[in-house]
Amino acid sequence: MTLYWHPYLAELLRQDYGNRLDIEEEVSLGDMPLRADLLLIRRDPEIALPFPFSLLGERTLVEYKSPDDAATHDDLVRLEIYGLLYAQREGLPSRQSLTLWLLASHFRQQVSRPDGAHLAEAQAMGSSVTLGSLDGFPTCLINLSQLPIAPEALPLLLVSKGPKERELASFLVEHFQEYPQHLQWLQELHVQQLQEVLAMKKLTPEQIGLDFEALLALIGKERALDLIGKEQALDFIGKEQALDLIGKEQALDLIDQDQVLENLLRRQGEQWLREQLERRSQPSDEPESE
Repeated sequence: MTLYWHPYLAELLRQDYGNRLDIEEEVSLGDMPLRADLLLIRRDPEIALPFPFSLLGERTLVEYKSPDDAATHDDLVRLEIYGLLYAQREGLPSRQSLTLWLLASHFRQQVSRPDGAHLAEAQAMGSSVTLGSLDGFPTCLINLSQLPIAPEALPLLLVSKGPKERELASFLVEHFQEYPQHLQWLQELHVQQLQEVLAMKKLTPEQIGLDFEALLALIGKERALDLIGKEQALDFIGKEQALDLIGKEQALDLIDQDQVLENLLRRQGEQWLREQLERRSQPSDEPESE
């Protein structure tokens, strides 16, 4: 099942910055069916914002690439067109009045090209942000997968994939009492990394305030098991719930594998495992005919 990441970005921004930014989705850019992903409007330009939101203009058009897509030169061309259309529609006095952002977890080489859409006067701010001017518009290219792990950047980090996913999951697990809402987003968007961190820290979802049943209701059993893996599910959700979820026959296959069997025996004991499998192997009504 395809996961549409754009609404998550909008909701995370509303959750963390809704008191400082007006956030509009799918902003119409004229009579043609062209829509920018987001428009961010600072409620009070005099109030300081943390990095990287400190790079927002009074108005900022945002083009966001989902984590499995890479930003290309075509995306920079599209962003430039969106900026021109919006500035014309709104009658902005200067292109300096509108900032453009291109957000992606991955950037292809030569996103900016001298013979096409060109980011002039480009300067890097660390490995995550490149600033410049695109046809007169102040522009930021933000590599989400390279952003430092910080509370202020959580809305962007949570809609990214890359080398810092495990670090993000670890941060939110360690600070679960401070960021319970973000932890819920992590459970939905980065299940595999959450599971790995919990296993490494020898924690259960319940110990950090998570409800696996809520995840099942939200994204469905099949997707949850695809994300977590059936072997890990035995250890992740534990006890009777795991066997009910996976099914007796699959569980019997799984426990032939040493690691899973070891985990179950360590956590529940041999007697418990025998009782659960025997209970599930008994017919509910009449014995099956041969």
